[in-house]
Amino acid sequence: MNTRKSLITITSLTATFVALCAAIFSVTGIAKLFAGAALSAGVMAAALELGKIVSISFLYQYWKEIPKTLKYYLSVAAVILMVITSAGIYGYLSSAYAKVSATPLALNADIQTVQGRVGSLEQDIKRKEDRLNQLITLRSQQETRLDNMVSKSTTGNSSTIRTAQNALNQADRNVTALQKEISNLSAQRDSLNGISISKRVEIETNGDVGTFIYIAKVLGTDLDTVVKWFTLVIVLVFDPLAVALVIAVNFLIKNATLVSSKPSYKIQNDNTEVFTVEDTEPYEMYYKENNIDENVIEMESLHLAQEAADPQYYARGDFDWSNELMWKYNPKAIEYYNREILPRKQ
Repeated sequence: MNTRKSLITITSLTATFVALCAAIFSVTGIAKLFAGAALSAGVMAAALELGKIVSISFLYQYWKEIPKTLKYYLSVAAVILMVITSAGIYGYLSSAYAKVSATPLALNADIQTVQGRVGSLEQDIKRKEDRLNQLITLRSQQETRLDNMVSKSTTGNSSTIRTAQNALNQADRNVTALQKEISNLSAQRDSLNGISISKRVEIETNGDVGTFIYIAKVLGTDLDTVVKWFTLVIVLVFDPLAVALVIAVNFLIKNATLVSSKPSYKIQNDNTEVFTVEDTEPYEMYYKENNIDENVIEMESLHLAQEAADPQYYARGDFDWSNELMWKYNPKAIEYYNREILPRKQ
């Protein structure tokens, strides 16, 4: 019995805490969504949260007794309110992420800009390197031509040789200038790559979203995608867990009531004497007189009470009222016994 009470207490506290957290996050998220009337929206969301919890408890406790129209409406309303709560939680978490992601996003934008400039520099370097290779080829050809002209000339100072020498000198100057330009462009590119690397390190060492960045790298995707799916997982679990715990509390309370409650009712023994059981002492006396193990009868009573949830179960003509274990823990059976069976015996 103590174990059952402890479980009910722990489950109740857990359900209250989870439901309260879900309500706070949802109300805050909805209030931010309707910032123009934040207070009104928050009060409305809080009322809906309370209504959802009460509706779920009411549905579980009186599912068979309430009218179908009310039953279906409350069921649909509870599901819709769960969706609204989940949307509010998603809005709250997304807003929190937006605040801490401003710096990484700005750094990412800077990196993209730097990488764009690096790409342009690499294209210029590639174009100049191609031109340099062409000039080197032409210079080699001019050197070969000049060597041939010198070897065939008898004087060695003809105007043709001087022209070829001037062209070769110009080619050398062009090659040197291109090499210098390529060197400058390469230095700029390396500097920009250094800036890009430093910004990436700054992002990865960011204490607010560093873990998400690492997960994004492992999964080979971007930061926003990882945060989006992680937030969705939390949303899909949070409020449904709160609702499930509320149902669990109602289940434990309902079953504890069926087992532990000892209502007042009349019993007629073989000597046609009628007495009323109102507290635990007559029960204990009854157990001792009939050599019944209290733990055994408690287990059997729970099982039979669950089977006899339908009022028609004990209203059958062949129901064995002499077997008290079949009905003595069921309040409805007791009511039926006092109303229908007992008057026949008196």
